[in-house]
Order: sequence, then C-alpha cells, then structure tokens
Amino acid sequence: MRITNKVIIDDGQTTVSCSGDSKSGTHPQIFLNINPKDGKIECYYCGKTFCWKSIANIKKPIKKLKYKKGGKNVLR
Repeated sequence: MRITNKVIIDDGQTTVSCSGDSKSGTHPQIFLNINPKDGKIECYYCGKTFCWKSIANIKKPIKKLKYKKGGKNVLR
C-alpha cells in the first residue's frame, strides 16, 4: 500500500529529487523529471507526488459534512 504525500514545488521547476521520508519509508535517492504539460510527477518508490503551485489548488477549501440530529448530512 502506498502512502501519498503531496509536495508543492515552484512553478517551472523541472527536476526534483526524492529519497522517501519517515511516513513512507526511505529509499535510494532518485531524480524525477516533471512533465511540463501537467506539472506533476509521482515517485515510483514511495508514491510521493510533486506538484507545481499553480495546479495544486491549495486555496480551495475542503467541504466538510455537517451532521444534523435525525436528518440528512448537509455541506457547510
């Protein structure tokens, strides 16, 4: 089972290195080339995803369910 970690990197960066971490475990250091068409790459050892700031959608809030007693769940 892979543990996915998202790492936000600067726009236009084309190469990243990965050697794992404490969550996903360590592995040999590798260098990955980011595809300029989609701006992201996934490490094939640990599943860590490197993603450009412009496509990471970090400003988009996560919608949480609000639970009503005896009713349906509704979005906040």
